[in-house]
Amino acid sequence: MTRALPLPESPRRNLVILRAGDQSLHPQWVASADRNFDLLVSYYGQTPDKHRATCDLYETRRGPKWPCLGELLDEHPELVERYDAIWLPDDDLAVDTETLSRMFDLFHAYRLQLAQPALTRNSYYTFDTLLQQSGFVLRHVGFVEVMAPLFSREAMRVCRETFHHSRIGWGLDFVWPGLINNSDRRSIAVLDATPVHHTRPIRGGDLYKNNPGADPREDERRVLASYGRQASRFSAKYEFFGAVTEVRPSLMARLKLGLRQLNAHRRWRRRLRQLEDHSI
Repeated sequence: MTRALPLPESPRRNLVILRAGDQSLHPQWVASADRNFDLLVSYYGQTPDKHRATCDLYETRRGPKWPCLGELLDEHPELVERYDAIWLPDDDLAVDTETLSRMFDLFHAYRLQLAQPALTRNSYYTFDTLLQQSGFVLRHVGFVEVMAPLFSREAMRVCRETFHHSRIGWGLDFVWPGLINNSDRRSIAVLDATPVHHTRPIRGGDLYKNNPGADPREDERRVLASYGRQASRFSAKYEFFGAVTEVRPSLMARLKLGLRQLNAHRRWRRRLRQLEDHSI
C-alpha cells in the first residue's frame, strides 16, 4: 500500500531526502527559512513523530538506507519528476542552510548530473580524494561516495533502480558513473566550495548497528559484478578530469577597481547635486 506523501503547496526547486535516526543533525540544515530546497525526513527510529516538526515532508520506514530509498521513490515517482535535483545524505553531516543552498546553486550552474559536497579536513573519511581542497570551487572526478550523493533528475531516473541491490550501499558509488552521460567528463564533481563535516567514525553509525548481519564487501562484490563495474572500484577514486578554481585578483587589478568605484561614487554625488539644484 502506497503511503500518502503530499507535496508542499509551493515546492522549492530541490529536494533533500534523509534517512534519519534519533540523533540526526538535520535541524541545522533547515535553521533558516531562506533556502532553495525542501527536506523530506524518512525516519527509521521508534519514537512517534520524531523530527516531524523539522522538515517539509515526513514519513516513517524501518530498514537500511538504500533499499528504503528505493522503495520510497518507487512509491512516489512524482518526487523525481517534481524536483530538479535530489540530495541523499547521511544524517551525521554538519552543515548550515546557506552552504546547502549554494551547493544546489553550483550543481545547476555547472550543469552537473552527479556530485557531492567535499568533506571538511577534520571529517571522518574513507577516500582522501574527497576531502576539501583549498583553492577549488569544484573538481571533476570519476565518482562520488554513497555518504552524500547529489543527483540531477535525469541521473536519478537511471540510478534509482540500483538502490535495491545493496543493503549497506557499498559498490553503488562505482556503478552510478557508468549509468549517466558523462562523455565530456564534466558531469560528475566534488564541490569544494560547499563542504560538509562528517562527524562520526566510518562504520560508526546506525546503519551498521541496525544491520549487524550485513556484509558490505559482499554487497559491493555482487553490485559491481552485476553492472560490470569491477575495475572501477580500483581506479575511479583517483580519476581527476579538471577543476574550477578560485582566482584572487592581483593587487594592481584590485587597486584599479577601487579607483573606478571611487570615481563612480563621485559621479553619483555630482548627479545628485545637479538634481537638487534643478529642483530649486
